[in-house]
This record gives sequence, C-alpha cells and structure tokens, in this order.
Amino acid sequence: MTIFIGLILALLPSYLLRFNIFGIPTTFLEILIVVFLLAVFVSNHSRAWTVIKQLGKINYAIGLFVAAAVISTIISPEPIKALGQLKTFIIEPVLFFYAVVSTVNSQQSTVKLLRWLFAGAVLISLFGLIQSLTNLGLPLQFWGSGLEPKRITSFFEYPNALALYLAPLFSLFFILWWKNYAFMNRRALTFGLILILIALILTFSRGAWLAVMISLVVPWWFKQSLKNKLAALLLVIIIGILPPIKQRLIITDYSAAVHFDLIKVGIKQIGNSPILGNGLYGFRTTQTSQGYTGEVLNYPHNIVLNFWLELGLLGLLGFAAVVWYLTKQYKKRPTAVKLAALIFVSTMLIHGLVDVPYFKNDLSVLFWFVASIFYFDS
Repeated sequence: MTIFIGLILALLPSYLLRFNIFGIPTTFLEILIVVFLLAVFVSNHSRAWTVIKQLGKINYAIGLFVAAAVISTIISPEPIKALGQLKTFIIEPVLFFYAVVSTVNSQQSTVKLLRWLFAGAVLISLFGLIQSLTNLGLPLQFWGSGLEPKRITSFFEYPNALALYLAPLFSLFFILWWKNYAFMNRRALTFGLILILIALILTFSRGAWLAVMISLVVPWWFKQSLKNKLAALLLVIIIGILPPIKQRLIITDYSAAVHFDLIKVGIKQIGNSPILGNGLYGFRTTQTSQGYTGEVLNYPHNIVLNFWLELGLLGLLGFAAVVWYLTKQYKKRPTAVKLAALIFVSTMLIHGLVDVPYFKNDLSVLFWFVASIFYFDS
C-alpha cells in the first residue's frame, strides 16, 4: 500500500491526463486514487473503521466540511460541474486522508512516503529548470515580453499552478532539512531543495515567495541574535534588488489588478448571500450577475472568500475547524515531521490570501495527505 500512496504523491500533476470512461470525465490521478481506495476497503476496511473512530473530534469538522460541500452542490447554478468538483476536491481527497491514516502505521512507511513526495517535487522542478533554458513545453504567453519576465510552468498549465504546488512543499522539506529529519541522504535533500527553490523563484509568483518567506522566516526571526537578523535582512535586500525579481516585486501588473477586482466581486456576493455563498462552481455565475467585465475566473483568489463562496459559511467554518484540530494534534505530540506539516499548512494559508491553494486536483489531495501526517503516530 505504501508504494501505491507514494505513486499518487509523486504523480500529482497526472490530473492533467484527462479522458472519459463510459462517458464520465476522469483523470489518471483520479484512477490511481480510486484503485487505492478500493484496495484499502477490500483488504483493510475493519482496521480502517477502527482507526477513523480513534481520530476524535476532527471527524466532526470533516463531517461539517463535507456536508457543506454537498449542500453547495445542491444549490449550485451549475449542478453537473459542481458534482464533479464535489467528487474531485472533497469526497476523494477526504477518503484518501482516511485511507492513508489507516494504512501508514510505522516510521518506515512515513519515510518512504516523504521520499516519494520529494522525488516528485524535484523531478517537476528539474523539468521547470530545463524549460527555463529551452522553452520546452512552455506556453507562448509565459515566454516573457515587455515588463513580464519568463515564467516557468513545468508540467502544469500556468506558473501559479506550479508555485501553489512547490511553495508549501519547499517549506515542508526545508523544515525536515533544518531539523535533520533523516528520511533520505542529507546531500541529496540539500541538492533537491536548491532545485525546488530555483524553480519556485522562476515561477515569479510573488504570493508564493512571500508565503514561504513569512512561514519560514518569522518563527526563526524572533529566536535570532541581532547579527543574524541583520545578515538575513541584507540577504533579502540583495535578492530583492536583482533586476528580474525587483521588476516583478514593484510592477503593478494586469493579473494583480484582476485579483483585486475578483475579491471585490466576492465580498459583494458575501453581502448578498452570507450563509450559502454562491454554491460550488458558482463564482462564474456571480461575476456575470454582477456585470463583471474582466476575465472570468472560477474563484475570487482569497482563501476565506474561496471557501465561503464555494462551500458557504459552514464550509469555511468546517475547514477552519480542520486546521484547528491539526494544530492541536501538533501541540499534543510535537515532532519534526509534524512541525514540517504545520509549516506546510501555514504556507498554504498565507499564499491563499492572494490565490487558490485548495480547489485544484493536486492541491486538495496534497492538503489531505499532509493532514494525515499529524495522525501517523496516534
């Protein structure tokens, strides 16, 4: 089972391999997950049920989260598409969480899964670096023109998709490196981290940069001497004045303006429907009904508004409760790997202030896998 989970983690971008089975749209990633879930049910369902009951109050938070998603699917202006998102972003990732928790029961299994996840991130980053040199597979609009720098996508469809994937993973593996958590050779870990960091920089995602910086630097900052603080500040200034990065930080570009406009639309819709939001896959309809004339996107690009609008107030509270119980689980029995998972979540939440860090095939599965890490030793 560990190898099966590892394959899923290493092949998260395989959701881009889309096809139909008997007229039903699916992806290669979804097939992997469904086969794994069936295997767990057939071979391990009695133990899985016992483990689930032992998880405690987080089950209520997850139940609220799922119930809110079902309600939001029912009220959605696009019920068929909403049903697909319910399956892909909610039901399957949550079941994956429970299946992983009931399957992973040793330190050795944890180490193997982290290796698979790291290998996937490194290979994706490596292809991104090749792409930056050759433009191989890079969509023309990201080649760089005018004020916009070249932005890599690796196997993903756009730069922010790569950044949303890499940013929290870099934070997670950096903490494991910092804590000397021995899940692989340290030199290989260091080299891989450097590749991931370079790829993350080359996405030119300011939200990802700031999320990683805040989640990693702020906890460290308050424990350092004045000398170390000044050295870190100097390093940030030097990096910040490098021409491509400086240009990206100070430029007021079209995408940033669009994000602010979408947030305004989202806030207005919350005022109109504070309890139910707009239903799952309903934000496009919200934009049309408000006469929005900009680029129509699926989400308002703010994590609070994303959950509130798509899953209603109950969904937002359910997700917040899940994060709360994960934090409590860390405090209950703190370990290096749980600290890394906690920093992953914090990076995701901070990045989510200006983007969509959950409602995507790979990101929802990744979040619930990291959530399972908090319960590996329970």
